[in-house]
Amino acid sequence: MELPGGRQFAYVDHGRGPALLLLHGYSDTSRSFSLIAPSLDGYRLIIPDLGGHGGSMPKEGLSVAELARDVDRLVDRLAISEFALVGHSMGAMVAVEIAARRRQAVRAVVLLSGSLKPDFGPRTDVARAIRALKDPLGADDAFFDRWHACSQPVDTAFLMYLRREAAAIPTSTWRTLLDALAETDLTSRAAQVRAPVLCIAGAQDPLFDVGHRQVLAETFASVRSITLEGHGHNPHWENPAEVAALVLSFLGDEGGWPGSTSDLSATHARR
Repeated sequence: MELPGGRQFAYVDHGRGPALLLLHGYSDTSRSFSLIAPSLDGYRLIIPDLGGHGGSMPKEGLSVAELARDVDRLVDRLAISEFALVGHSMGAMVAVEIAARRRQAVRAVVLLSGSLKPDFGPRTDVARAIRALKDPLGADDAFFDRWHACSQPVDTAFLMYLRREAAAIPTSTWRTLLDALAETDLTSRAAQVRAPVLCIAGAQDPLFDVGHRQVLAETFASVRSITLEGHGHNPHWENPAEVAALVLSFLGDEGGWPGSTSDLSATHARR
């Protein structure tokens, strides 16, 4: 899809049923959801490469609001009147922004490893590591061992694809995204979200700990929270079948869409 200014915006549009927009994290692409997508049968999966990632060309500004604006244009182009959102990490932040903007259209929101204020300030380990990156990046750079670290075994071929795609991002784009995330505070936007929200996080998430999860649980008008023991920042890679089951159950309960209607808190006992 071509955006204003001639920028290309890439996305996957697969399946039939209610529209489910899946938004990936920092340095990932639509591939981030390839392990979980087969378990989300019954939905039309729309999975963009956010600006500056994969096949979507970068622009000068890459704030959460600007990334959301591109997704807004995609929704308009596809003439989608209502949809649900699933966002991972940075994509979870973009999902919050979209849900605040499109309160009438968004039926439900699922946040995987989300945060309203990521706090990637200059003194944090993640900020120092990203600012130390130099072009050209290689997929074998030791940085990616930490960046893509998982608490559960994940397919090595899948992770190698992610490393290659992340290494293809210029370090200037890495830093632009980092600066934007360091200034991000979605607290007021989250308070405007009216759709029901499900927050799924790993107990061993090295980026967004229990403090971030507590803020999410206290800010949204309607929210359920599930923490998966033994999981890290990427639960949809580490355990795609279980995460898909949680997503489908939530969508079935809250939106009346395809999915089971099991009681999430009773079944998983990890609220």
